Amino acid sequence: METITKFTSKNGVEITIRPAQADDSCAIIDTVRSNANERSYVLMEHYGKDVETEREYISDLDGTKNLLIVATAGSAVVGCLAALQADGGKRPETTHLLHLGLHLREEYRGHGIGTHLLDYAVAWAAEKGFKKLEANIFTTNKHSLGMFTKAGFAEEGVRKNRIQVGRELINEVLMGKVL
Repeated sequence: METITKFTSKNGVEITIRPAQADDSCAIIDTVRSNANERSYVLMEHYGKDVETEREYISDLDGTKNLLIVATAGSAVVGCLAALQADGGKRPETTHLLHLGLHLREEYRGHGIGTHLLDYAVAWAAEKGFKKLEANIFTTNKHSLGMFTKAGFAEEGVRKNRIQVGRELINEVLMGKVL
């Protein structure tokens, strides 16, 4: 599989998808924080709390069992996707599982970028021999639920009242795709 892919998004912007580099750490944190108030995705808490921690995290990722990719428009990181082996690969009974988390800056949503990030991750996972992909998505994130469903993920369960945002309790949908 090619490590760098390029395409033109639905709004005409040239997008590059590539593995994250340590120098992307600040931009990745900014992208994650750009929609942190939504709490749309839960996997991204694996990211560092500051730029230096994020740089170390990216540098230490094992590219054979974990993937961190970014989508860029010019030099700006507009999205990122993490695909992390379940339980850090430490439990033999779950080494076939890959957990996905995806973030897009709001102004870049709805233009096919998330779908391209997800397609990249699915191809990478199949190439690396993973058997199943999983994602946890809050019910308030209708766009992501639709995108993952369109990509062949199926609902496997719902965690009721999983997170509280303000006074509202929000459910979390567990989605999976068998490769």
